[in-house]
Amino acid sequence: MGISHVAYRMFKGKGIYNFLLKTLGWLDSYLVYSGFNIPLRRYVATLILITLITFSASLPLTYVLHALFFETSVVFNLVASIILSLIVSAIILGLFVYIPVFKAKSRLELLETRLPYIVSYMAILSYAGRNVETIIAKLTEKGKLFGIEEPATRMLRKIFILGQDTAKMLMDEARKTPSIVYSSLLESLAGIVETGKGLSEFLESEFMNLLRSREAKIKEAMNSMAVLMEIFISLVIVLPLVLTIMLSIMASLGTVALPIDPLLLLFLMYFIVAPSIATMIVLMIDSLISKISG
Repeated sequence: MGISHVAYRMFKGKGIYNFLLKTLGWLDSYLVYSGFNIPLRRYVATLILITLITFSASLPLTYVLHALFFETSVVFNLVASIILSLIVSAIILGLFVYIPVFKAKSRLELLETRLPYIVSYMAILSYAGRNVETIIAKLTEKGKLFGIEEPATRMLRKIFILGQDTAKMLMDEARKTPSIVYSSLLESLAGIVETGKGLSEFLESEFMNLLRSREAKIKEAMNSMAVLMEIFISLVIVLPLVLTIMLSIMASLGTVALPIDPLLLLFLMYFIVAPSIATMIVLMIDSLISKISG
């Protein structure tokens, strides 16, 4: 019996549970695409249990720390401990709400970078005479190669096991996915299934549109990288050199106008400020590359 099952049995029907379930209804689609195999109702119950455990554990801990390090009254220690515990609990709650969003967006970004290959494979199958259901079955077989194994398997299960109509199933998937590009593709496929014509031509056209979109993203990323490299050269290379020359000239003139020791200023620039800026720029460049490379 997992923690989610225990939490669901504890909080099912409670006021706070119903409120959070209604408030966090938008999280359902992110849970589906994040890879968390847990329904929204159980995830919400787990959130409540973890938040309560966090508050219960942090309250006595913060009270003891206040009592040990601050010479204040018992009432003040208790109030401060409650406030700190509430803050920590809110942070934990926000973190657990954000984790599925972050994982789902990361996986959908990876899926969007592979969509040109997926659509081209679908177009080849379509020109070979395969229908949408057979194409989805083939995507399930090649899911690991294209990074679409879970969505394809879920769609295939709805068609052949649950017996859902293909067009309706595709529209439901389109409404649930947070990805605009992927949602548009599924909606268009649903329309093709309803009309029964033009699948090959649509997939070929969609493939060309995705290629043009990818080319535009690559150009945008290259422009952003050029700007970041200019910032890198200016702040990490040129600025420390200019600062060194300025401080050397000021030291030779015997000025004492600076409120800080020049050697300390140079130390901060070379060993703290410049490396920090360089690290941030490298991380931003890595983020740009990952968006276009997948």
